[in-house]
Amino acid sequence: MKNPPAWQFNIADQKRGIWSFAATMLAFFGTVVPGLLLDLNIGIIITAMLAVVFTVLFLTLRWTWRKEALTLFPDRIESALYGTIYFTDIRKISRPWGAMSPAIRLRLKDRRVSWSMVRSNRALIQNTPEEVMLFEDFLQQLETAMNKQGPQHVRPQFKADDTNTHVTPAEQLSQINRSRNNNAGLIIGATIVIVILMGVGTCVTRSRTPDFKRMKAASEERFYRGKQKVEELVAQRMEKEGGAFLYTNDHAATIKLFPYINTDNPLNIELFQYTGANKDIDAILANPDSVQLDIYVISGDSAVRRMRPGTSARQFFFRAYDPKQRIRPANVLPNDTTGQESYPVLDISWRVPLQDTTNMLYAMDRSIPGMDLMLAQVRLRPTFYLYMTGKVNQGMNEPAFREAVITLNKLLHRNHVDTSAFVIRRI
Repeated sequence: MKNPPAWQFNIADQKRGIWSFAATMLAFFGTVVPGLLLDLNIGIIITAMLAVVFTVLFLTLRWTWRKEALTLFPDRIESALYGTIYFTDIRKISRPWGAMSPAIRLRLKDRRVSWSMVRSNRALIQNTPEEVMLFEDFLQQLETAMNKQGPQHVRPQFKADDTNTHVTPAEQLSQINRSRNNNAGLIIGATIVIVILMGVGTCVTRSRTPDFKRMKAASEERFYRGKQKVEELVAQRMEKEGGAFLYTNDHAATIKLFPYINTDNPLNIELFQYTGANKDIDAILANPDSVQLDIYVISGDSAVRRMRPGTSARQFFFRAYDPKQRIRPANVLPNDTTGQESYPVLDISWRVPLQDTTNMLYAMDRSIPGMDLMLAQVRLRPTFYLYMTGKVNQGMNEPAFREAVITLNKLLHRNHVDTSAFVIRRI
């Protein structure tokens, strides 16, 4: 039986965020006000205030940031944080106030639940671009699942004077998925800004400095505005060039086509967080027809890997991933097991170039040393996942990819692997 799709990511709990803000402000006033009343030295007050506030921030941030795991069934959502949520219990779907997109709030019969991504240079902790991509995929698949239920199963139940009684939760979710919200008023990120500004403003007179806050906000806004344009560009390119295919034994895996955008910040300076990304986005939008759309393979446990293309006109890709198999570094002795939980997991990818005269079986079998040993891991290790993927404009249209599937199955059968657990997906 096909496993239901699942996602894992971190979320910032909004209710806990409010309590964290209140605790931080209490720590601030509880330190500064007594110090001023006792006429203590300004340096002592500032030092004590910063020590207490940052300690409270550290503790409350760890409490606020929570791990979530979602599994989507045809009629319900299974959440690690909220339990079972049946579609028939959903009365309204909206976007939480002050939350970054993507984010949704579900009003149920007897409670409310919400999930919010955090992508802001004001936030002390934020979601990675890969987590945002995973959450967007969850919202799209949730909309599809709710639409399959039909209006007779998912009905809004509001008061008689509600002007939106004709809008179903599925339609509300569709509106959220089609829109983009770039609000930046995040509670966690605003906490550190407010506390530092209030502390310094209370204790000392500040001279004029460059408005870095506005510069960072403008850079972030430019990034999200550009990213939306790139997503529209990708959708147009896929309509003209075709999509991509995936063959894997990871039933929760998905793929996405997207140009490479550099999100690294080697100096770890917030002002420059989006500098590299904005530069890449500008280059992409300046030459939209020449940009390379890479395949990103997203495993069932949310691990993302980019398939790096070569120069061959026809090519496809493999990825081998086993989150339970650790790779010992070369400088570690074989009998040294200390720190092995921090070793990198097995996650490798390689491409298979094809020429017009290339025999696909030969090319696939010789694509990496020890191919038979690699394929045998599918049978020997339950946590070992194999992914084969390719896109249409690199010579992997549907007939070509099906030929690759048949060829890979021959190699898998040669290694006594049951291929009935493999599935084909396309975008």
